[in-house]
Amino acid sequence: MFFEFFKTTARPILILAALLVLFAGCSDDDDAVESAASLAATTVNCSATTNTLSTQGPAGTTFVATISLADGAEKWCAFQSQTSVANGSVGEQLPLVVGENTSDSFRSAEITVTYSNGYSILLRMWQMPASSHPEFQRAWAEQPAYRQGADYIYKTYYTTLRSTNKYLTGGYRRNFSICYDASQRVALWVAYPLHGCYTTPNSGRSDAWAYDPNDQLPLIERSEQANIVNTYGSGDARGHQCPSADRYNTDATNAMTFYATNIMPQNGSFNGGSWVSLESKIRTWAPTTVNKMRYDTLFVVTGAYLSGWTITDRNGNRVGKPSKCWKVLLKQKRDQNLNRPIWEFSADELQAIGFIFTNDAAGGAMKLRDAACTVEEVEQLTGFTFFGNLDPAVAAEVKSREPDMSQWPGLLGS
Repeated sequence: MFFEFFKTTARPILILAALLVLFAGCSDDDDAVESAASLAATTVNCSATTNTLSTQGPAGTTFVATISLADGAEKWCAFQSQTSVANGSVGEQLPLVVGENTSDSFRSAEITVTYSNGYSILLRMWQMPASSHPEFQRAWAEQPAYRQGADYIYKTYYTTLRSTNKYLTGGYRRNFSICYDASQRVALWVAYPLHGCYTTPNSGRSDAWAYDPNDQLPLIERSEQANIVNTYGSGDARGHQCPSADRYNTDATNAMTFYATNIMPQNGSFNGGSWVSLESKIRTWAPTTVNKMRYDTLFVVTGAYLSGWTITDRNGNRVGKPSKCWKVLLKQKRDQNLNRPIWEFSADELQAIGFIFTNDAAGGAMKLRDAACTVEEVEQLTGFTFFGNLDPAVAAEVKSREPDMSQWPGLLGS
């Protein structure tokens, strides 16, 4: 799905966050492999009102679709006829009617599609908890909570990845999301998933330093971006928030990491010291090869803490320079390889860590283990709230837990 963030959050936007389609089929019929079904969105936001079930299969095949809700759950999802059962012929699309979720919990519905040739498919749809900003809701583990700011622009950059093998599949995916402070000409945070489908094959570094070309919405005017094309001109390094080496799948995917909206001014010693060391270490913690956990993803948020420091770029524009740079990471615990949505994980199944550095030469010489901290400490520094798609009790425990060095190999020696 394509999502659009607009600078004015009052504009009505229907967010359908495609997350995961589960297939469970059973038949000995040779043509059963041709039968399939899918939802337009497997995760919808709290105020969504519609969804669509699509089917395909051998000509002349019919099907019966049945919606099942948890025992005792209120009826919040039905077919257009307001029933939980609908019939049709393959190729038809069945509209679903969805009610607003006013609770503080995710809720789910199972949709079983049984074909006349004996093939059966089980789909699951989730609806996100109540939110005062449903247009911002995403079913992504890395997405921080919405925070109002007069000059904030929230934007997600999308890219088309190429497939490497059956485990590292391509398609239209999110590249990274930003909370951009137009008055400071720098992103306060950049959030992104890290997995082998983004890093393989190795297309290399593009060095395509550029303004955001605004070929995706919302627009960020060039006057609201720093001129980073030929360095800042201030002596500061151009520091990536989403690293270039985390996005080597295609040239176009990598080029987006060189947009001015993903770059922040950094002390040169810091940029080439502990910061790049942490970026490299993080890639070793992510499932970037098929030899690592197939279903896991490392979720990362990188950010700039602004406290009044500024530089002047080559256009004479003031640009906020972070006094501190930080990261937070979330992943499954090692060797689990569990294939389910992040909000269904318990605290015992997850591991998180934060890092805070000063943006100076001393920060560049800092040991990674000394910069490590709880995610809660990063929240206290920045005022942002992380892991909002976890159960609140689970999130609180994971964020307050001291980093377990055994879950982050090599950190003790770094």
